[in-house]
Amino acid sequence: MIPVSRQRNYLQSGLYVVIAGILAAVLLERLLTYVEAAEKAAMEATLSQLHASLYARVAFLALRGEYEAIDALPRRSPFATAVMQAANYRGEFVGVPADVEGGNWLYDRVRNELVYVPKLKRYLVADPDDLSSGHLRFRVEVQKSAKYAYTGVALRPVTAFRWDPIQ
Repeated sequence: MIPVSRQRNYLQSGLYVVIAGILAAVLLERLLTYVEAAEKAAMEATLSQLHASLYARVAFLALRGEYEAIDALPRRSPFATAVMQAANYRGEFVGVPADVEGGNWLYDRVRNELVYVPKLKRYLVADPDDLSSGHLRFRVEVQKSAKYAYTGVALRPVTAFRWDPIQ
């Protein structure tokens, strides 16, 4: 027969294990949320750098009078146009390969779109018909007010999406 004090120790130990498990589960869930927020911030930083580089490239080409090159920008990879290197840029593809890992960029030559494949998508909200396999797609748009009067360049999402890991 187990003494009463010994039974209380087993009960206390079991309670401690349950409490520690609950705390670990809550901590892991919060950590995943912060990892997803960091991924979103990295994606937005890459888009911002690309946009700035494309804007500078358009200005450079306009000053040189290379208007055909500016008009061809929407049909080229923004990474190639901006001469920008990124560790997670996988290159240009015909379509989007099925085996692309999350957290990578690529350029779809068929649709002339920059594609980002997110690793975590728990808080990514979009129309399931528009969002192909959880990929975020962006297009380069050259903006002009007249034939040779360029006002800027933009990287616009092809489909609307909302990604709010931390609300």
